[in-house]
Order: sequence, then structure tokens, then C-alpha cells
Amino acid sequence: MTSSILVLPLLLSQLPAGPLPLQYEPDRGYLLSLLKTLDIPLSSQTLVFSKTSAQFPLIFPAAPRAIYFNDDTYVGWVRGGDFLEVSYADPVRGATFHVIEQDPSRKPRLAQREICLQCHESSRTHSIPGHLMRSVHPEPTGYFHTNRSNFITDDTSRFEERWGGWYVTAKKSLNFPHMGNQIYPTVETPRALQPFDNPTWPSSSSDVVALLVLGHQVAGHNHLAWLDHESRAALALQHTMNQMDQKEDKVSTWSASTQRRVARAIESAVRYLTFADEEPLPQRIEGDTDFAKDFEKRGPLRKFNLETRLFEYPLSYLIESKSIDHLDPVIRLQFLQRIQEVLLQEAGRGDYKKLDPEKAKEAYRIFEQTHPAKAKVQ
Repeated sequence: MTSSILVLPLLLSQLPAGPLPLQYEPDRGYLLSLLKTLDIPLSSQTLVFSKTSAQFPLIFPAAPRAIYFNDDTYVGWVRGGDFLEVSYADPVRGATFHVIEQDPSRKPRLAQREICLQCHESSRTHSIPGHLMRSVHPEPTGYFHTNRSNFITDDTSRFEERWGGWYVTAKKSLNFPHMGNQIYPTVETPRALQPFDNPTWPSSSSDVVALLVLGHQVAGHNHLAWLDHESRAALALQHTMNQMDQKEDKVSTWSASTQRRVARAIESAVRYLTFADEEPLPQRIEGDTDFAKDFEKRGPLRKFNLETRLFEYPLSYLIESKSIDHLDPVIRLQFLQRIQEVLLQEAGRGDYKKLDPEKAKEAYRIFEQTHPAKAKVQ
């Protein structure tokens, strides 16, 4: 398996002369070769037809943007587009955004694209670079009504506010209100779209399970990035105060303000990674691709429930993320201690009353077995 964290620096660097590990094809350019290089499954494909991308002039309900992803890397493809969109959940900098020109006459190189931060660095991403999964009221052209609310989709979102501007496909009908698969000729009158089908796209599916995981993952990355950013800012300020007061940099010298900032950031990430505020599934969910099967193969914390909740265990696979490894050691220890407290002591009561205590304990046992060094927090 090729690790995207190794591949991306390779593509970002000055590439040597000679053939590159990306092959061009007329219909899709470098897309399929890039997905293979980054170990991103085709089954992760989701389709968004709202004009919420830099390549918006080419995006319509009849020509949606395709998004593919693995644990830390996202690829966007637009038919006829000048470039592939590549973004990465960097454990230090937050989301980073890049493009690869779809030009067979030039060697493919990954170029950073700072203009993406106009949308991807805002209060919706804790004011640091992050990913967004938006839900809008799309017009028939793909533009969206600006006089109606739009939403950010994550685990806590109400289903009636999810997937506006996205195709949603499933093996069985989704018999609950959501905003997918429809356009709004007027603000108050949605109209259902015909199922998408065009052989130029690698698939006609926009698997509902992939959409659920995508929503969970992009928000999870943002929570972890904010934890790192906020805690480092708090510790830097504390260091300055300690120098002025001639104190050592250790937890016992933290001010009340530093303690609150760190605790708030940790608790936010812990609540999200333990699904403490997850919106229950309104019905049994079954996707129409191999995405769920492919995803589950990669580890026990990825086991789906899809009856009443997304995953079987109340501990996200993002606990395995490199973002946690890159936290300040003191913060990482406090974060992992808090995960342990919640899963072994607080599940089923108080602020974590939604968590099944037995499933929580089982989740922590899995974490201990699969990541014994990380789970050792005493």
C-alpha cells in the first residue's frame, strides 16, 4: 500500500526528468492514475453538482464534480477541467490545497493553490485551513440560492439539512427527508433530479455511506487541527508568561486561562471522535458500491453499524490519525487520557449519555490492542 503522506511530498518536490508515475487518458486525464498512486478507492466517489468549487463554470447537475478520498487525502475531478484538485489534511498546517494541470504535453506536478483558502479558512473551519462539506439550495444551473441558509455537514447535522447540491445513491430507497438529488427552481419549490448516468465518469454512484464517512472525516480533521493550533497557541503564550515570571514550562505552572483553553480544545475533539453528539440514522442505510466493504477491511474501528448510527463503536478511526501523533506531547497525553476517561468511565451518563457503555469499553479494548503504545497513557 502506498502512503499518501509519502507520495504528496514526492509530487510537491522538483520532479526529475523522465517518465512520471502518472498516466494520462483522454476522458479523465491523470485522474485514475493519481487515485491509484495515492491509494484512493474509486468506490469513495461522491458527486456534487452545486457550484462550490474553483472550477464552478464547468459544474452542473448534468456534469457534477467527483470527489474521491482516503483517510487524509481528497481528489476532485471536473470533466473538461484544467486541473485536478488535491487537498491533504496536514497534521501540522491543517488542510493544504494543490492542483495538477490536466495537460498531457507537460510533466504533471503538484502546485500549491492558496486561493482555496478564501473559502477554506474561516469561522466554519475554526479560522484555520480546513475542509468543508457544504449543503446548499441549488438552482437548476448549479448556482445556489444565497437568500436561503446553507449548512455544514458533519455527524451532528440534521438529515433534513444534509446533502443539498449532492447526488445521493443507495441500494435501497432512503425514506427520510434530505436535500440531496434535487434542485430548487424557486426557493420554496424543490424538484427531484433524474439519477445521474454518464459513462465519462468512472461511476454513476454517489454512495450514501461514502457521503456519511466524508462528512464525519472532514469535520474530524478540522477538530484535530483546531486542537493542535489552539493548544500550541495557549502553550506559546504560557511560555512567554513563564519567562517573565521565571517559572519552568510545566503543567503545574499553567494559568487558569491556559488550562481552560487547552481543556476546551481537547473536549471538543474528544466529543467529536466519540460521537457524543451524533445524529441517529433515520433508517437502515446500505450503499450501492463496495465502499463500505473496502473501508471495513482497513481496521476494526471502521466497522459500520448503519442501523441506528454510522459506526459500531463510539471511537472514530481518526484516533489513528497522524494529526494526533503530531500534537505537543503534553497535549497528546491529556487528550488520550480524556479519551480513556470517557470510554471507560463516563459513557452512558452525563454529557456522554448517548454512548453505549459496553460498546465504549469494547472500543477502548480495540484501541489498546491495535495501538498499544498510543493507548498507554498512565
